[in-house]
Order: sequence, then structure tokens, then C-alpha cells
Amino acid sequence: MRNLLILLLLPCSVVFAQPNRPEAYPKGYFRNPLGIPLQLSANFGEVRKDHFHMGLDIRTQQKENLPVYAAAEGYISRVSIEQGGYGKAIYIQHPAGYVTVYGHLNSFYDTLEQFLKAKQYHDEQWEQDFSLSPHQFPVKKGQFIARSGNTGASGGPHLHFEIRDSRTGYNLNPLLFDLGVPDNIAPYLQGLYWYDRRYSTYQASPRRIPVTRLASGYRTTDSLVRLGSPLVSFGIRAEDKTNNSPFLFGVYEAGIWVDDSLRCYFQLNNFSYTDTRYLNGSIDYKTYSSTGPTIQHLSQLPGNKLSVYTADADRGVIRLNDTLIHTIRILIKDVAGNASVIQFRARYDASLQNNLFFTMNSIALPPNQPNTVGSTSVKATFGANAFYDMVPFVLGETGPAPWPAASVTAQLHQPTVPVHDNYTVQLALKDNNMAAYADRLVMQLQNNRYGMVKKADKTPEGWYKASFRNLGKVQLLADTIPPVIKTIGWQSGKAFPNQSTLRIRCSDNLGSVRYFSAQLDGKWLLFTHSTQDYLYQFDEHCPEGEHTLTISVQDIAGNRTVQELRFTRLPVKAVKPAAKKTAGKKRR
Repeated sequence: MRNLLILLLLPCSVVFAQPNRPEAYPKGYFRNPLGIPLQLSANFGEVRKDHFHMGLDIRTQQKENLPVYAAAEGYISRVSIEQGGYGKAIYIQHPAGYVTVYGHLNSFYDTLEQFLKAKQYHDEQWEQDFSLSPHQFPVKKGQFIARSGNTGASGGPHLHFEIRDSRTGYNLNPLLFDLGVPDNIAPYLQGLYWYDRRYSTYQASPRRIPVTRLASGYRTTDSLVRLGSPLVSFGIRAEDKTNNSPFLFGVYEAGIWVDDSLRCYFQLNNFSYTDTRYLNGSIDYKTYSSTGPTIQHLSQLPGNKLSVYTADADRGVIRLNDTLIHTIRILIKDVAGNASVIQFRARYDASLQNNLFFTMNSIALPPNQPNTVGSTSVKATFGANAFYDMVPFVLGETGPAPWPAASVTAQLHQPTVPVHDNYTVQLALKDNNMAAYADRLVMQLQNNRYGMVKKADKTPEGWYKASFRNLGKVQLLADTIPPVIKTIGWQSGKAFPNQSTLRIRCSDNLGSVRYFSAQLDGKWLLFTHSTQDYLYQFDEHCPEGEHTLTISVQDIAGNRTVQELRFTRLPVKAVKPAAKKTAGKKRR
């Protein structure tokens, strides 16, 4: 027992042979992109919905409009403006072969802001994504480039910051560049689980192994962990922390050894936007999507092609073909090298074995090969990369609902199983009368966490198809209802005496509108977009006087609404300076 305690207290580099070594990135090349101490609210590789977090979220003291500075010398190579995503974002190309990204910005520095606005009016398009040449907007290290904000898909004021390799396009872990985040706290092991890998991870539920935290590390509550399967894998729920932030973060690396033999290890140094959706195969998605804990697999699922893993031939699945006691060690580390270790003894116990069975109407869809399921009314086609593990797929149907339903409602298995890439759904019309609405047919997918509507395209066989990346209920709908336009905080005919904002809300019965355009006296006018609302801030494009504002919106099915609104912009009233008060002296 004493030798085991000594082993657990040894430095991790002595106990474990680390399988991956990150590339040596230059320290000090990049500076903090803000003018305040660098404090994080999210780190690289943190678990997010359908993706790994691709950079750092830097706190801005719960404020907007803090100055943002270029992290190193280079030139602004790209600018993007979008309703979701990173909102307003700047990309800087650096001569050392890196690109830095600054997201959720409120505004750019004046010269760039003026260039952007001129381009938006030229293109008659608010959303933008364009490249720039090296001579247009060069920047020095520490140069002011923007003001922080809360634009795009942001849950609060902060700066999203990324470092990319411009040669490969991969996002790099910014903490490998030593940006000065203080950290001497080891990651927390909050849960340990095992899986019966005789079955798919979408069949077998995680079995919790009770763990006790000690001053020197962690241990299992039971001195011997009994496992009810000869084929198992493990998962952990773990989080990291830094010295100067109250937030909990994702772990950088973790690995598992059995009897001193490495079975599976991951290290989050870099990955691409193309591969980030493999997150859904790196976690227990079934538990996660059911609002359970976030469990990260210490095995590589058969269809998970993410390059962050080092694994044995069984990809981290452990064969216990005997009743011997085996030693299992798990290591969890952060970028700063702080580590947590748990070591325990485990043995297969056949008396605890619990056999599972397919439901009678399920179809086994294996990973790494194309799959098709269907009936006389519905067909779903999945590519070879669709699934990470075998799916016991169940296809259900309910009869056609009343108008505006144009097909059966197909239940495509359960949303607790992730799909990696787009698959195609085809639905047959419920009767020939619905063909009259062919140009207004949409396909709607719904589940308890997700909803989407897409225009349905006709196939040569007379069915209608669309593509999705989530499972759930799908049906064809005839959409003949146009979008609704509503003014917020003002009405047609209003006179605006001072600087103000025009707010327009556009909604549709089946979701958001696809197209929005505003013209002021026949000329395109720049509105920004936030959730359902479109905003225009009075500027030089709206002179004083009476105006006609024409709003045109269109939904996915092609239904269009046009509305004319009138208003008057009055001269801006000059604000008189307040009279100075003079304190009178008392006479003696």
C-alpha cells in the first residue's frame, strides 16, 4: 500500500509515458488583446453544442466597448459580419504563419468601419465576409483595432480570441503560446464511469464508479471495482480551473492505462472547423443531450476520426478475458502541467453481467458505411461518416395530419443519437391534391432541443427531399402564410426630433425570415440584424425631412410581404449648456 501511495505521488512524467508532445510555439509572440489583465470565461477545447470551443473567451468586466488591440504585427486579412456566429469579427494575418481572430466585436476602428460601411452600401448587404490585401490595413502589435461587444451568438459581453495556423487552417490552443494566464490548480475529477462495450454506447448507459477526493488525489470508494462485462471502456467528467477566474473549463488532456499499458489518450493541441463536430463522438452524447453530465470518453468510438487521440488497436476498449485483478490508472492534465491521477483495481464479475437486446423493430446501422432506412412513404439516406457508433435505428410513422401537413410524420429514431454530416430525407405526398402547392412545400424537423425548416426539392420520382444533421420528427408542410412586419416603439407617420433608432420586427409562422430588404425613398438602407429585430441608426443616409421606408421580407417557402412606412426626421435640437451656478458669499 505504501508503494502504491508513493507511485501516485510521483510526478506524472515519471509514472506515465506521454504519447503526444505539442509543437513548441513561440512564447511572447502574442500579447494580451485587451488592455486589462487576461481573465478567461472559456478555454480551448471546451465542450459546446455540436463543437469544441475553438479559442479563448476573454472576460471584459461585464462591459462592452473595451478597446481591443492587435496581438502581434501583421495585416487585417478578413472581416466578417453575421447575425449569429462571431457577429462582427476581424482576422489578422501575421508574418510568422499565424492568423488571430477577434469575435463578438461592437465596432472596428474608424478607417476600417468607414470602409466596411461603404462596402455594405455598395453590395446592398449587411452581412459580409471578405478578404483584404496586405497593403490595405496593416497593423502593429498593440495597435487599437476594435471595441469589444456582445454581437453574434454571444451570451454576454466578452472577446472571443483564436490563433490559427495559416498553412493548415487548424485552430491552435492559444494557451500553448503562454499568454500569461496564472494556473497552478490541478483539474477536478468530478465523475468516473464505465460502459459495457459488448453493445453500442447508444444502447449501454454509463455505470457510475463512486470516487472519493483526497488531499493527495483521488481514489475509488470501493477498494476493488467489479465490472459486469468482459468488454468495457471508461469515461470521465472533469473540469479545470485557473487562479484568477471563477469559471470552470474543459480539460486539456487525459489518458487511461491498464496494467501500465496505454490504451487511449487525447490531447487538445489543435483541430479544424471541419473536424470540430467530432466532439459529439468524443462525449457520451446520449447522456449529454438528455441534460445529464458531460462525460468524455476515454476511448475512440469507431466512427470518430478526430486526430487528437492516441489509442491501441482496440481504440481504448478493454478486454477482461479473465477474472484477474487489473490496475487501471487515469491521468488528467491542463496546459500548465497541473495533473490529477486516480489509480484503482478492477476485475470482471460475470454475476453482475446484464444483457441488452434490440427492440423488435430496430435496424442496426453500423458506422463507417452508408446506410438507408425507409418505407413506402419515407426514406432516409446516411453517408459513411454519419454515425460514430452502431445505431439500433427505429423508424416510426404517423398518418398524415390535417392541413398544412402534406406527408406522413416520420420519426427518425431519437435525437439522443448524433449525426456527423448531412443526411437526406425523402417524403412522399399524402395525396395528389398537395402537388398544387409544390412551390410552397417545406420540410420541418423537430425534436426536444432543435427545430429547422428547409425548402423541399422535388425528386425525379415525385417525392420531396431536404437535408439535416439532427434526428427527430420530419414532415412536409404547405406554407402559404407570408411573414409579418411590425414596427417596435414607433408607428408609421411618426416624427423623430432627435437622433434615434428605427426597429423593425419580422416573424414567420414557421421560423425566421430568409430575406430582408429596406429602401428609404427608393434607395437601399443599412439595417443591422439582432434576433428577430432589424435596426437602423439615423445617419447621413437619412437627411432631415419626410421619408418613405419600404420593407420587403420573404420566408423560406417564397412567401413575400412588402410594407410602406412613413416618418419625418426633424432637425436635431441643439442642447443648451446648463447655466453655471455661482455660490454667493455671506456678508459678515
